[in-house]
Amino acid sequence: MNNIRRALVYFGVLCTAGTLATGCGTTNIATKANTVSAAHISDQSVMGAASRNPITIAFWYGVSNNLSNDIQQMVAEFNRTHPNIRVIATYEGSYSGGGEEQQKLLAAIKAGDPPAIAQIEVHAMPVFAASGQLVDLTSLLRTSSIDKPSNFLDGILVSTQYQGRYYGVPFNRSVPVLYYNETLFRQAGITRPPTNWPQLMADAKALTKGAGSHKIYGFAPLVDWWPWEYAVLSSGGTILSHNLTEATFAKPNALTILNAQAQLVKEGDAKVEAGPNTWDLMTQDFMNGEVAMDIDSIGSASKVASGVGSKFSWNTALLPRGKTLAVPPGGGDLAILKGVSPAQQQAAWTFIQWWTAPAQSVKWSIETGYLPVQKADLANRTYMSFISKHPQYRTAIDELKYEQSPPASPAYLAVLEQVQQALEGIFDEGKPVAPTMEQTAEQVNQNLG
Repeated sequence: MNNIRRALVYFGVLCTAGTLATGCGTTNIATKANTVSAAHISDQSVMGAASRNPITIAFWYGVSNNLSNDIQQMVAEFNRTHPNIRVIATYEGSYSGGGEEQQKLLAAIKAGDPPAIAQIEVHAMPVFAASGQLVDLTSLLRTSSIDKPSNFLDGILVSTQYQGRYYGVPFNRSVPVLYYNETLFRQAGITRPPTNWPQLMADAKALTKGAGSHKIYGFAPLVDWWPWEYAVLSSGGTILSHNLTEATFAKPNALTILNAQAQLVKEGDAKVEAGPNTWDLMTQDFMNGEVAMDIDSIGSASKVASGVGSKFSWNTALLPRGKTLAVPPGGGDLAILKGVSPAQQQAAWTFIQWWTAPAQSVKWSIETGYLPVQKADLANRTYMSFISKHPQYRTAIDELKYEQSPPASPAYLAVLEQVQQALEGIFDEGKPVAPTMEQTAEQVNQNLG
């Protein structure tokens, strides 16, 4: 989480949302003279015969290993079928809010030499959109035959917007889901996954057994701000006030699910993995059969399938409801940067439309476990066959109807950094929930005010 603060300080956005949008966003950033708007980009693809000088564009992304290999293969296919465009895709470090790729992008914008396309984490989109350095894609989406907003799955465009305008197109999109060990459930006489938190707490207690190194825990909380968003919103609370000037996440109605998780840990029915690798360790615990349930990204499903193998049967389910069910978006979107030539922006739009067309979207989803993005994807025979064989992936699609966007404020990344520190205090150090979150809310208010 320290990466978030470094990136924000570098960009000069540790200020209020209003100040950023009007002052510290665009005026201090150098851009090339050829900065243009979406008015210079048409819905027509850059096609035609290969030329001696194809348009070259840079595409920066922040996913590694097998995901990076998948991107490189798909980019190679695009370049093969679009000989007058050359996309150079490079892994620039983690795309997480404040991660290395995001920091490099901020530096490139400041230097006036950004890539044409960049992967931007959904929570970081307001920071970049408010800076004035992203192409407003609203008119392009509305006139596109491929990427018209009505073509996308309901709820998936929520995080691509800032102040009512579209600045991104869904790329590696995910949602958190409940993973559960069906084998352990059967052994405990539990016939279905929990649908609410009282049920989850009872199931976790029934599933917990053994002691020491042989202990199996009923649940594992992910010590991360993303599932915390789910906990606050599904408890019936809000994160910030409507005008984005006050923290509201410490109010009693926002703490119900967080209190439940802390209680499970205190009573020994949930396992906590502390430290910077909490996410990987928690996923590994589930794959090892050491925890019966956890909340993890649908993007981890492929990893879980490979890691579990034939050791036990597992599945996913909708996140348990609190007062309601509200699912925060996760993953990243593709954005076009202003600081490149009009021809490069047109080529970038051609590439994005190609990527999100069903043929490519389905391939990307099946290979990675990320969500399909268009309604037509769900009717695709290849995808329908995949879902029938791997029903675990269907849960994420079913959750989209419950998707609720977090506060669209450029100051929100700083809020999340402070919340992350609070969560680590609660789960790693055993601090009490309400006082810890109240103190954090006071600190957030000082920054917002």
